[in-house]
Formats: sequence, C-alpha cells, structure tokens
Amino acid sequence: MTYSWCNEKRLDTLSAEGENGVLRFKSPDEECVVHLDGGDISKVVFAAKGKPGVEIAAKDAKAYVIGEGNATRDVLHYLAPSGPAPTMRVGITHHRGTGTWSSLPHDFELNTEAGFEEVFFYILKGKPMRALQIGRGVWFDNSAVDDVWPVAHETFGTVPMGYHPVVGEPGVNVSYVWVYLAKYARWEKVK
Repeated sequence: MTYSWCNEKRLDTLSAEGENGVLRFKSPDEECVVHLDGGDISKVVFAAKGKPGVEIAAKDAKAYVIGEGNATRDVLHYLAPSGPAPTMRVGITHHRGTGTWSSLPHDFELNTEAGFEEVFFYILKGKPMRALQIGRGVWFDNSAVDDVWPVAHETFGTVPMGYHPVVGEPGVNVSYVWVYLAKYARWEKVK
C-alpha cells in the first residue's frame, strides 16, 4: 500500500514517499530510508551524496522527554546534529496518553522565515483513528498559513514553520515520524 498525503505537499527540495512500512525521504544530497515496525522505527538507513550508507538502530537513537501535562511526549532522534547527516534530521515522537497534544514548537520556529521544510508521517492508535493538525506560520516559500486539517493513520503531512501542534481525538494516541532539513545551525532542535 502506497501512503497518501493528508494535506497538500508544500516542499521545495525535500521529498517523501513510502509503502508497506518503509518511508523514503530525499533532498538533493541526502537520502534516508525509515523502516517501521508497528508504531515505531526499527532502523534508519542514511546516505549522503558520495559517502557510504549508515544504519542507525533503534537502540542508538537519542531519547528525550519533552513537554508536560497533556503535552508530554517521548522523542527519539535518529539523525541529530553531529551525526552522519549534514542537514537532514529524522526522528519519531510518541504522545503519552490519548487525546493529547504536542506542545509549542521550538523557539526558532516562531521566528518564521522562508526555506523551512518539514514532513510528518502520522501513526495513530485507538478509535476513531483520527487526529487534527494545526498549522499557523509559513510554508517554505514564505506564503502564510493559518489552518487546521484532519489527519488519518499512515499518511504524510507537510508541516509549516511556526505553530504546528497536533492532537488526537479522544481515545486516539498520536505518534509521528518527522523529517526536516536544518539548512542553518539556528534551525537545530537539539544541540
């Protein structure tokens, strides 16, 4: 089964596609293949132009607990700064509980600017298997967005730079694989 999009693809240099538990993300000089196992990443295979590929196992991801209250999440970074990827950053976020939110974005994302590209791949558990994504900020081309769109299980979504929390409907647990390009050092989510 080829995965679809829950909103319009608004990307410049980053591409995303996938099927049957395998996600592929590409930029002009970097490529990442994410292997899913149920609701989690089993491994990530990354290659930069002109260099051999590197495999990152789940046990090697950098784990963080982010947020508090009904916005507490477990975040695993597979491609973090000082790793093999010059600009591509890849990880997975798991909301704790059902009907919970992701919290406010990182500080740099509130100072919106052109060129930022990020994709989520949503993994939902629990009935009715629906969530809502908010997007308030700018797309890569600096065009404004202030919208909310429905999210379905195993779909991609383009996420703008700015305010972009996601929430599961009551009874729904949200996880999402995220990929973005840290084109500038100021765009790093972790140091």
